[in-house]
Amino acid sequence: MIAIRPYCESDAGALAKVFERAVRGDAARDYAPAQIEAWIGREPKAGRFRAKMADGRRCWVATDGEGQVRAFVDLEADGHIDFLFADPAVAGTGVASQLLDVLEAAARRDGIARLYVEASEAARRFFLKRGYEVLRRRDFEIDGVAIHNYAMERRP
Repeated sequence: MIAIRPYCESDAGALAKVFERAVRGDAARDYAPAQIEAWIGREPKAGRFRAKMADGRRCWVATDGEGQVRAFVDLEADGHIDFLFADPAVAGTGVASQLLDVLEAAARRDGIARLYVEASEAARRFFLKRGYEVLRRRDFEIDGVAIHNYAMERRP
């Protein structure tokens, strides 16, 4: 059974672990090993997650029946979704959709007119099913490693 609740500062380490497992698991189908290592190296560990989540954004976590964080999503005040990651153990079970439902409901309540995200290949497929549109492919480098994602948006 999955429960969704607001992020707590003590969740930071769990978020970092879910992030890394998700990138190593799901992204491996679409990105080369060097790209995955560059991506993981760029993103926050527990301390940086704690700092990011303290900047005023909202974050929700999905926990399993044992209280373990299995997925999370965040929403910045301007409608930016910086993170939506699910542990491979729960990928494809609807957990990410449940989290996005909570986020989108909060955005509607707050009058946010546009949600936007930079989505990986797997996330692009997920967000397309949710009614987001691709604005453009973004090609860039992380520590000299070429990688890409997609600028996407939805008007709730």
